[in-house]
Amino acid sequence: MASEDIGNSSLPWWKTAVGYHIYVPSFSDSNGDGIGDIPGIIPRLPYLRSLGVDLIWLSPFYASPQYDMGYDISNYKSVHPPYGTTSDVQRLIDAAHQHGLKIIFDLVVNHTSHLHEWFLSSRSSRLSAKRDWYHWRPGKVDEQGNRRPPNNWMSVFGRSAWQWDELTEEYYLHIYLKEQPDLNWENSELRKAVFDDAIRFWLDKGVDGFRIDTVCIYAKDTGFPDAEISNPDSEFQLGRRYYADLPQNFEYLKEMRAIFGSYEGRELVMIGEYSGSTTTEIARGYCGQNGSLDCGFHKQLLDLERTEVSKWILREPSFELTRFLEVHNEWQGLMDKGKEAWTAVYLENHDVARSVSRFADDSLEMRVASAKLLAVLMATSSGTLFIYQGQEIGMTSMPREWSIQEYKDNETVRYYEAVREGRASGESLECALSSIRKVARDHGRTPMQWDTSLNSGFTSAGESWMRVNENYAEVNVEFEEGNEDSVLEFWKRILRIRKQYWELFIAGRFELFDVEGELRNRVGVYWKYEQEEGRQSGDLKRALVVMNFSTMRMAIEDVLEEIFGGGKREIAEFQLIVSTHPGSDSRALDAYEARVYMGLFKN
Repeated sequence: MASEDIGNSSLPWWKTAVGYHIYVPSFSDSNGDGIGDIPGIIPRLPYLRSLGVDLIWLSPFYASPQYDMGYDISNYKSVHPPYGTTSDVQRLIDAAHQHGLKIIFDLVVNHTSHLHEWFLSSRSSRLSAKRDWYHWRPGKVDEQGNRRPPNNWMSVFGRSAWQWDELTEEYYLHIYLKEQPDLNWENSELRKAVFDDAIRFWLDKGVDGFRIDTVCIYAKDTGFPDAEISNPDSEFQLGRRYYADLPQNFEYLKEMRAIFGSYEGRELVMIGEYSGSTTTEIARGYCGQNGSLDCGFHKQLLDLERTEVSKWILREPSFELTRFLEVHNEWQGLMDKGKEAWTAVYLENHDVARSVSRFADDSLEMRVASAKLLAVLMATSSGTLFIYQGQEIGMTSMPREWSIQEYKDNETVRYYEAVREGRASGESLECALSSIRKVARDHGRTPMQWDTSLNSGFTSAGESWMRVNENYAEVNVEFEEGNEDSVLEFWKRILRIRKQYWELFIAGRFELFDVEGELRNRVGVYWKYEQEEGRQSGDLKRALVVMNFSTMRMAIEDVLEEIFGGGKREIAEFQLIVSTHPGSDSRALDAYEARVYMGLFKN
């Protein structure tokens, strides 16, 4: 079947690119101090190109006291010393371009560190010229005469979103940690400083754009009304409706877009991270025809297990295939012709547990099959694909046997301490540990597994900043490279197919099939169609993707009969182009097997 060369694509580079997300402290240590760094990335660039990567995204490497692993920035124009220097970053930018890679950085400008010079000046006096660069408010007094926060908003990490400052005797707003005070985007001087220090400084050095952190919450309802009661057992409530996706937020992003547009002749990209409450309809305002973003990362799949009450209070069952695919289908619909929007395709990042552990089966017997199945789902989904470091070799979450002492993330540690001290709405320590072992951010932050040497080749130090997963002897790049049955080599093949048939898999229309009966929540099925718009004549390609999310072996004829009934004869005319179990009985769909069939239909 004829394929289309991606070089002939009329799409912008960032739509057809395969992105690779690097979490700097856990990727590669060059100087033996046990912490990943910028110089350690440079010799790994040929590996990324061999994988099929076109774009790398770096998590924050800026100067930071590291209360939130670099998302608390104390200087946008400096580098956290253990990671290297500004000169090292320039060398990385240049080396990436020499290897044919685009490179984007994390832009974190909803908040700064409490140690940023802007905040230090702001809190020095109520009369400071930078006082209004942050949100300061007097407190309230309750009926007993006790000082209370300005409203009942809860921070993302629990407790109040307001912190009392003894020096100036007012509260400041922090949607995240108290060490991450929120910037006041209403202040035009603040916006100019952000654009100059955090954006222009790095664009001038050659970076190709940014992944923009918390892009939906810059604007706040500065009347700061109380949030509605959604959790009667908590003193503080989710206030998202008063600071997420507000109309003024879109105006701020237009100003930001103008900065990017001032760099004529450069195809710079703006990729946003949406709020957990951002719907597809709202997302069209961000990345649609009149939006300022090029595309965005939605959080609906990442938040799949959590309830409205808390990230740590999980749904039962925590994973349900039908719901998972329905959410995925909804966001794939953003890219249907006529909607003129785009999305990122991803299942992992530094903020979530590993996908093979969350959505499939990470057991010794099923890990490889499960990782390949999820690779098929990603590679055949439309949008800009992002692989998170280690996903391409099937890295798993931390072993359940590890103690709480192995968890380093402040979010995890503070939650555990709150439960232990009885400050978490009656949650038991046993339930807390169970949730931590499923969804803690730490799971995605264990060091990259390169080989079978001490600490899996991540560092030459005797001890790394975070413990290396114990399965590194079987799950590592050196072992998997050249092994045709490995997860790594499968990723290389499926990415080549994605680019070969880009009109179908990168830009095609996604249509989920509603599986009923006994196969529901076991088997996932969807069609991919070439978009008809713009095609003058000729047959259009379509693909059928069938995925077995269970350990049960099934006769493929029975699966097709259950799904299509008499229409299964039509499938016989399709060509099987991908199977995660090549060489197995073609009549049976194996445990955690995925297949891709391709055929034509008349335009």
